[in-house]
Amino acid sequence: MGVMVNHHLLAIIFGILGNAISFLVFLAPVPTFYRIYKNKSTESFQSLPYQVSLFSCMLWLYYALTKQDAFLLITINSFGCVVETIYIAMFFTYATKEKKMAAIKLFLTMNVAFFSLIIMVTHFANK
Repeated sequence: MGVMVNHHLLAIIFGILGNAISFLVFLAPVPTFYRIYKNKSTESFQSLPYQVSLFSCMLWLYYALTKQDAFLLITINSFGCVVETIYIAMFFTYATKEKKMAAIKLFLTMNVAFFSLIIMVTHFANK
């Protein structure tokens, strides 16, 4: 006779483990942004990875808010949104004018317009 495993307990354990790993992934660029801050320049770094990560966190957060029992998704993706927003703000602060304009266009297109479109489509599709 096998040992009975509580699947809900395993889901919580692996969810917390996943959040811990995601937490470390969100903090991985800290040395890069320390370098940007120290040099007062974005050098050859791009904002794309941080903007895509913010977009991903926003999508996961939106999904989690539509589900029940999504506390772990809400907490880690809220943290991700805050961290990525800080990274993007630092990028805007220290980028050259050309890089800053390109990053702002990307931000407005992906993180504002496209995300708003997704919310509108899913909202009206469910009516």
